[in-house]
Amino acid sequence: MKLSDVIGYDRHGTVQEVPTALNKGTLGTKDVTLSALGFNAPAWVAASSMSILYSISGHQAPLAILIAYFFPMLVLAFSMVFLTRQAPSAGGVFTFSSRFLHPEVGTVLGWTYTVACTAVTPMCALISTEYIQALFPALAGLLNAKIIGTLLILTFFAISCRGVGVTAKVAGTFLIFEIAVVAGLGLLGILRPHVDGLSLASMYSLKQAGGLSSIGPGVLFGVWMLANFDSAINYIEEARVPVRTVQRSLLLVLTSAFVIYSLAAIGWQYAVPVVKLAAIVENGNGGPIAAVAHTYLPSSMTWLALFVVITSACAGLQISSNAAARTLYRMSEENHLPAALSAVNSRKAPWLATTIVSIAAIALVWWKPLDKIVWYYDVVTITLVASYISALAAMLVAVWKLHRPLLATSLSAPVVLAIGVLAYIGYTSGANPVSPEDLYNAWYLGAATLVTGLLIVVVRRRSRIARSGRPANIEAS
Repeated sequence: MKLSDVIGYDRHGTVQEVPTALNKGTLGTKDVTLSALGFNAPAWVAASSMSILYSISGHQAPLAILIAYFFPMLVLAFSMVFLTRQAPSAGGVFTFSSRFLHPEVGTVLGWTYTVACTAVTPMCALISTEYIQALFPALAGLLNAKIIGTLLILTFFAISCRGVGVTAKVAGTFLIFEIAVVAGLGLLGILRPHVDGLSLASMYSLKQAGGLSSIGPGVLFGVWMLANFDSAINYIEEARVPVRTVQRSLLLVLTSAFVIYSLAAIGWQYAVPVVKLAAIVENGNGGPIAAVAHTYLPSSMTWLALFVVITSACAGLQISSNAAARTLYRMSEENHLPAALSAVNSRKAPWLATTIVSIAAIALVWWKPLDKIVWYYDVVTITLVASYISALAAMLVAVWKLHRPLLATSLSAPVVLAIGVLAYIGYTSGANPVSPEDLYNAWYLGAATLVTGLLIVVVRRRSRIARSGRPANIEAS
C-alpha cells in the first residue's frame, strides 16, 4: 500500500486519517499550541538571542522580527498548513517529503529532522543546567553539570512515557511562567519607560535601519528566533480534530512567538538603553532579561530571570524529545525504520523511540558538555534549515500537482524566495562561525547527517530485498 493511500484527502474530499497507535483524541488546540510554543522556548531564546539582535539591528530590532515573521516564516507556516491538509501524520517533514518528493528522500529528511530535535534535547538540558548552577552556586562544576543534565533528561523521559496528556500539561505550566516574565517585562517597559526620547515609529523605520541590506542580518536572526513552531505537527495523531487542530496551532504558535518577542524587543529598550542591552553577553545570568528585571523588580524577585530560563529550557527539552520520538514512530510505522520503533506502552506513548532519543541525548551531554554549546547550535541550525527547505520543496510539488499552472505559479513565487532565504541561512551558519575553529562546522555536520540518512536508505533497501528474495530492479519497481 502506498503512503498516499492512507493519508490526506481522497477524491471525494474526505479525510483519510493515518492509522495510529498513539493516544488519539487527547489534545485540543490549546494543548497542541502550548506544547509547540514550549519547543520555541521564548525565555531561553530571549535571554540568549535578544542582545545579539540588538547588537545587529539596534533600535530596529522589532522591525527585523516583523519582517522575519511575514517572510519567510509565515510563508513556511502557510505551506505547512496546506501540506498538513494533504498529508496529516506525526511524521511532518518526513511525510511531506515522502509523499510529494520521493519515499527515500522522506527517509533522509525525516532522519535529518529527528537529528535536529534530538540535538535540541541535550542542548536544552545543558542550558537549564547552567542556570540551575547560577541559581544554586553550590552545584557548580563540569561533572555536576553532566549529572544534572542527565537527571533532567531522565525526568522528562519519565514524564513523556506517562502519556501525551501529562506532557502537554507540564509544558503548558512551564510556558505560563516564561510568557508572564518575558512579555510582562516588555509591557512594563512600554507602560513605565526609563529611557527617554524613543519613538515606536522609528523602531519600525526601514530608512533609519539603513535599508533592506542593513536590516537583512537581523531578519536572518529573527528567523532563528521564530523557528520550531512546526512541532505542532508532531501531535496531529493525538489531536481531537487532527487537521484543523494542527492547522490552527501552527499559525497560533508562530504568531504568539512573534508577539512575545516583539513586546520584548520594544519594551526592553524602553527600560534599558539599547547600547547597554546590545553589550550584554549571556553566560547563565539571565542576559537582557535580568537587566530589565533589575529595573522593575525588587532584588528579592530578580531570581525570576534565572528561573524562567530554566523552565523554558526544560519545556524545550521535553517537547524536542517528543518531536524526535514521534517522527521515529511514524517512520517506523511506514516501514522506513525497524518496526520495533513503533512500539507504544499502556499510555500509548512511543516508549522505545523516546528511550533511544533520551539515551542519545544523555550521551551527547557527556560527550559535548556546555563549553561546546556552539556545536549544538550548528547541528540544530543546519538540520532545521534542511528540514524546512524540504517542506517548502514538497509544497512546490504539491501546488503544481493539485492546481492549475497560473495559480501554481503565483503560489510558487513566495515559496521559492523563502527557500532562497533559508538556503542563505544554511550557508551563513557554516561560513560565519562564532570562532575560527568552527569554520564550516555546520556544513560538515549537515553533510554527515545526510550521509547517515542515505546509509539508512541503503540498509533498509537491502533488508527488503533480502526478505523478498528478489533482485534490486524488481524491488524498486
